[in-house]
Amino acid sequence: MARMKGSWRRLTRRAGVSFGVLVAAYALLLVYPQPLFAYQLAQGGIVVHARRPIPEAMRDTLTKVRVRLDRSPLYDSSQTSHVFICEPRWVFALFARTNYRVGGIAHGLIGRHVFLRESDMDHDRLIGPSGQPVAADRPLSYFMAHELTHIIQARHLGLLAYARLPKWVNDGYADYVARDIDLGAALQGLKNDVRELDPARSGLYLRYQLMIAFLLDVRQTPLTSVLRRLDDGREVERELRSLNAYPQ
Repeated sequence: MARMKGSWRRLTRRAGVSFGVLVAAYALLLVYPQPLFAYQLAQGGIVVHARRPIPEAMRDTLTKVRVRLDRSPLYDSSQTSHVFICEPRWVFALFARTNYRVGGIAHGLIGRHVFLRESDMDHDRLIGPSGQPVAADRPLSYFMAHELTHIIQARHLGLLAYARLPKWVNDGYADYVARDIDLGAALQGLKNDVRELDPARSGLYLRYQLMIAFLLDVRQTPLTSVLRRLDDGREVERELRSLNAYPQ
C-alpha cells in the first residue's frame, strides 16, 4: 500500500510539473508568437505578421488604421504594436481559445499583441467564422483599429485598471475610435430596442459606442474620467433614452 501511495505521489508530481511547463510555454507563445509567422510588414508603428506573403495593398489598410488611431489622444506611434493575421483557423483558435468565433482578440494583459482571424488582405476584409467576408461596414482595418485601441487602453491604464474596465467602456471606446456610425439612427435603435443595438443578440458594440460618444462629445466628459468609470452604464443609457433626438 505504501509503495502504491508513493507511486501515486510521483505521478501527481510529474503531472503537475508537465502542466506547469505547458502553461509557461503557452504564456511565452503569447508574448513572442513571431516564430509561427514567417512574413511581416511594418508601417507607421504597426507591424503586421502573417503566415503567407503580405500584399502591398495592406499598406493602404494600415494607413486607414493609423487615421483611426490618431483620433485617440492616448495613441503613441513611437510604441510599436504587433498584429498577427491567423490562418488557418486553428492558429486563431490557439490564441483566442474559447473566443475562437470572434473577429479578433487583443491580449492586453499578456504580450499586448492583437490576433485577427483569416483575412482577405488584398481587399481590406476579414473572413468570418462562416468562411465569408464580414460586412463591408466592418472591414479588416476596423477590426485592426478596434483591437489596437484595447492595447492602447491597457498601456495607458496599467494591468489592474484595464482588467477592471467595464465592457461598455472598453469596447465602446474601441469602436468610438475605430468606426463612424450614424449616432442619431443608433439612438432611435436604442429607444426601439432593435437587435443591432443589443450586443448580447447582435455581437455589435453600437450601443456602447453611442454611450461613449454621448459622454465624450455631448457631455464633454474628459476621456480620463470616462476610462475611470466602473459602473454598468445604466445612468448614461437612461439619459439617452430620455432624448427626443441625438444632439447635433
